[in-house]
Amino acid sequence: MAPKITIKKNYILVEPKAGIDFREIQQGLARLFYVEDIPEQNRIWVFREGPQNFSPDDLPRLRDIIKEYYPKDARINKTAIVVESGTQSELAFAFTEIAKDLPQQFKVFSDLKDAEAWVKE
Repeated sequence: MAPKITIKKNYILVEPKAGIDFREIQQGLARLFYVEDIPEQNRIWVFREGPQNFSPDDLPRLRDIIKEYYPKDARINKTAIVVESGTQSELAFAFTEIAKDLPQQFKVFSDLKDAEAWVKE
């Protein structure tokens, strides 16, 4: 199941179902990159507590997918990752480290309001 995508005034809010699932993240990325009705805005992904179908081994695969399909002339330059648990936080911080070569910034937050302020800067 693809994550819920909500177009806000200053950003795109992406909300996967509870937990972390590699396939769902992959489906969300495909929608963000290929659905024409979704504007090019900074993004906030919000991950909730729940089952985890994602491992540290998936992080390089995720980076490679973003690198391959990121639109060449995109104006998106920030993606906030909001997490609730320690495990999610560890994965998110690990991803920000391996994603430094991507054409956008990634930053981890535990609070949606802080993430909103950052993507609006």
